[in-house]
Amino acid sequence: MELTDDQKKSLLGQGYIASEDGAHFACRVLVPAGKMTTQATQKISEVSEKYGKGYFSLTQRLNVEIPWIPYQDLDNVTRELKEVGLSIGGTGPRVRPALTCKGTVCKRGLLDTDALAQVIDERFYNGYYKVMLPNKLRIIVSGCSNSCSKPQIGCIGLQGRTRNQVAISLGGMFGKDHVIGRELPSLYSIKDALNMIEKVITYYRDNGLKGERFAKMVDRIGFEGVENFLCSQNSEA
Repeated sequence: MELTDDQKKSLLGQGYIASEDGAHFACRVLVPAGKMTTQATQKISEVSEKYGKGYFSLTQRLNVEIPWIPYQDLDNVTRELKEVGLSIGGTGPRVRPALTCKGTVCKRGLLDTDALAQVIDERFYNGYYKVMLPNKLRIIVSGCSNSCSKPQIGCIGLQGRTRNQVAISLGGMFGKDHVIGRELPSLYSIKDALNMIEKVITYYRDNGLKGERFAKMVDRIGFEGVENFLCSQNSEA
């Protein structure tokens, strides 16, 4: 079956990435905070064997990718993964699921990074799923200043500095172009950091150009201009 570019684009937005051969897809399985139950891992193995080529890969953002799935099996894959609470997605011009380090169990962790990533996913990935942004927006969480998850290269980076307080960096990017994000002044409580993330998303939606990465928008407008707007809004909240 020959799929149109629009069909492939629609599937990409759902978490199915077209392979080079044009006949198969890689399924992006979301793994919140990089944690899976044994039941989930067994199901991923079964799906990989049944519909793919018997293997799966781990992505850099701690999700799972199952390659070589034929188009006609995509609905079955979605249904079987859903049986164990797994969902497909994390693609398209929207807020992406949070990437986090292992701060929850790490002796250096200053905050419950797993719980924070779960709140971010529920509030901004699931909650904003239908909100199309100019491009993808990545949120990275680090439990301490070691920055194992590299929050400085996230569109929004949260880094634990003291117990349950984080520094927020904006405008990072990693890929063809590399940009290190710059920090907003002061530290934020978890509640205030979440509210700031929401302001950033809205600002990007309203001010970014179509296809423009968040870092490129910050560079175009100027970090100080973005900072002044967000911080003045924050002080009025």
